[in-house]
This record gives sequence, C-alpha cells and structure tokens, in this order.
Amino acid sequence: MIFHDLTYRQIGAIDFEQTLVVIPTGATEQHGPHLPTNTDTLIVSRLAERLERLLPDRLLLTPTMWLGHSPHHLSFGGTLSACHPVYIQMLHSICQSYIGMGAKKLWILNGHGGNGAPNQIVLQQLKTEYPDTIAVAADYWNLAKDAIGEIRESPIGGMGHACELETSLYLYLDETKVHCDLIKDDGIQPSGEIWELDMLQGSNAARIFGFDELTASGVFGQPTLATKDKGRRLFEAISERLEQFAERLLQIEMRVPT
Repeated sequence: MIFHDLTYRQIGAIDFEQTLVVIPTGATEQHGPHLPTNTDTLIVSRLAERLERLLPDRLLLTPTMWLGHSPHHLSFGGTLSACHPVYIQMLHSICQSYIGMGAKKLWILNGHGGNGAPNQIVLQQLKTEYPDTIAVAADYWNLAKDAIGEIRESPIGGMGHACELETSLYLYLDETKVHCDLIKDDGIQPSGEIWELDMLQGSNAARIFGFDELTASGVFGQPTLATKDKGRRLFEAISERLEQFAERLLQIEMRVPT
C-alpha cells in the first residue's frame, strides 16, 4: 500500500494491527562530481518501493523525506540541510500522525548516514510518549552488511560516500544521470589510528568530520569499482535483507513483564 495512492477513507480502513508503516528518510546533498544530489533519496526510495511490492498487503509506504541532516556537506555546496530540531520535529510529526491513525509498528528506513543520530532521538521521544508503539530505525546498508560485504571489491574505506556502493546502485537505477567520465576515487582516513571510516565498519569512538576534511572532491571511497551489474546484484541482495527484516517486525508482539 502506498500512502500517496490512497484516499483518507482507504487509509482509515487499514488494519494497523497487521500493517507495518515504513518511513524512508533520505537527503539532498552533494555526491561528488559524478552523482546527482538526490542519490540518498533515490536509493532508499527505490528500495522502499521494491519492499512495498513484495509486501503490498502488509506494508504502508510513506513518501520519502528528501530533506536530511547534512551540515557536514555544506562546504561543497549543492546541499540542502535541516538542522537537528527541524529534522527531528518533522519526522516526529509524521510518526505522530500515523499513531493518531492507529499505527502500531513504524520503521524508519534510513538512506543517509547523517540522519542516524536524529532518528534515534525521535525513537526516544516516541517511546516516552507512546510506550505501546513499536518504532525502529535501521539503515539499509547495515541491515544488508553481510550481503554487501560479499559483493564489494574495495577494502575498508572503499564505501563511504558516492562510493563503490552508491555509484553501483545509481548506475543500476538510472545510469543516464551518472557522469561516468568524472568518476574518480578520493578520500583519506583521519590520522591517529582511532577512526576507520567505512559504511560497513564503525569505530569504537565517535567523532564528527566535515567532508572537506576527508576529501577534495566530495567523494569518499572507490567509485571506480562501480558497475551497473554490481548495482543490480547489490539492489537485489539488499532488497532480500529488507524483506526479511520487515517480516520479523510484522511478527513481533508487545510483551509486558509479569
């Protein structure tokens, strides 16, 4: 079920006890010289649309939030960013609206790393205000970490931003928008051997970097390893993991200790 395709009466007739609400969160920001600014939004939207087609009677798909928290990209231009309070209030309001309709399970399906911290704050707010609602947030790349790891060719650091992963996915989804003649690897790991930056591998210590500290072009990773066929394989593998996660969420029941 797609929210934008339904009337208010059709939405009012949904059995929310048996329905998972999916809220994709993307961003509008620079993705180097070769990818459009809609990269995060396009990828998470297409993954969410595929998920809805797989579970059309048990999933309600929300229009993607295209404005993300992206201050770390502003120095490059080509970036629209919402500050934390604005982003949090926007997402919180969407969730509140659904809960008012009777929604019991909400999944914030994230497509942009900068949204991670504010998404967690929204979860904390919802738990305090609506303790009986099950609300989760998960990044598509983390849910499919094992599958992506089997397909990638780059070492740690090769997947970060406008990288092997995102460029491959964009080539598969709409290769006409990719400036292949401008694809170049870029990005340096921070000094100190404390942080190791990669989409699939986190660090034990948290630190915020501006992208101008890590890359000259806005790219972090190895997009030269990207191919359209790899994008197809990645998209299918990620979609499979998202479907599995959705199925598990649909089976969860609220348990109250006795």
